[in-house]
Amino acid sequence: MMEWRNEATTSSGEAAPQALFGWPGAVAGAPRARIEVLGVPSDCGKALFGWPGAVAGAPRARIEVLGVPSDCGNGASSGARFGPEAIRRASQGLRPEVTGVDRGDVEGVHGHDWADVLDRTEQEIGRIVEAGAVPIVLGGDHSISYAAVAALRCHPTLNIVWFDAHTDFCAWSGGRWHDHKQVLRRIAGMGHVGRILQVGHRGITYFDESARSDKMTVLSATAARSAPLESVLATLPEGEPVYISIDVDAIDPRLAPGTGHPVPGGVRGELIEQMARFIASRRRVVGLDVMEVNPLLDHRDTTSALAARLLAGIAPHLAPFPPSE
Repeated sequence: MMEWRNEATTSSGEAAPQALFGWPGAVAGAPRARIEVLGVPSDCGKALFGWPGAVAGAPRARIEVLGVPSDCGNGASSGARFGPEAIRRASQGLRPEVTGVDRGDVEGVHGHDWADVLDRTEQEIGRIVEAGAVPIVLGGDHSISYAAVAALRCHPTLNIVWFDAHTDFCAWSGGRWHDHKQVLRRIAGMGHVGRILQVGHRGITYFDESARSDKMTVLSATAARSAPLESVLATLPEGEPVYISIDVDAIDPRLAPGTGHPVPGGVRGELIEQMARFIASRRRVVGLDVMEVNPLLDHRDTTSALAARLLAGIAPHLAPFPPSE
């Protein structure tokens, strides 16, 4: 009879409370099993869309999901660390027209220093990228996107599409060198980052006009509603890969109340999905994240469900190119 074992443990080193198929956890000194499950299971014990977990030795999937349950970059507002769990729960009834694997969550990132969180996250996403898969990252606060973009340094030029109510370009944030209000400013300074398209901003933007450069295009929420999709695509050079980052506060808070810094007048989730799908059908999208879902502020899981529907609509368009390209 084939032997099975689950490698996942909790951050304290104990066996995970919900192992895949109820298999036993890894025990020091025990014989190695034929099949071992990798990654730390999510808190809810459910994978995004019910996709399988990552198994050592199995063929790699074209899309791999990673949760980052951390809000270390969110300042005084907390709760985004519960976002990955909430999105996974809300996704259970959805079946997108593509199959990937869910690698679980980055281990032990809640309560850690932001530098440690970003380092751990970059390493985990880097493993996905090295295998030729497209990462879908579930946050967590928006500062986590820095680690995802850093993990994609293998691309000489990487263009960014940034859906957000704020421009996240604050020069200084209360003595904090890295948080969600300045994350895009730091990303813009990376050597491999090319064009940046910001979509959905309104209200207070924290944008330092002196930092504006020719590489940046800012499309307000009002402008985004009437912008032709071809004109949006034209800001992203053909033949260059794209990373898409979605902060759910880009969406109007009447539709997505569960986020830490809502701003009235946002776009609809359908517009974000339409734009992302259009871009992915004409450019190679090499990564996607959804950030700032805060279940503590949500109403009947409205925002979690919306985030899950966004992912279900966009995911089938993420891998139209062979990983070798």
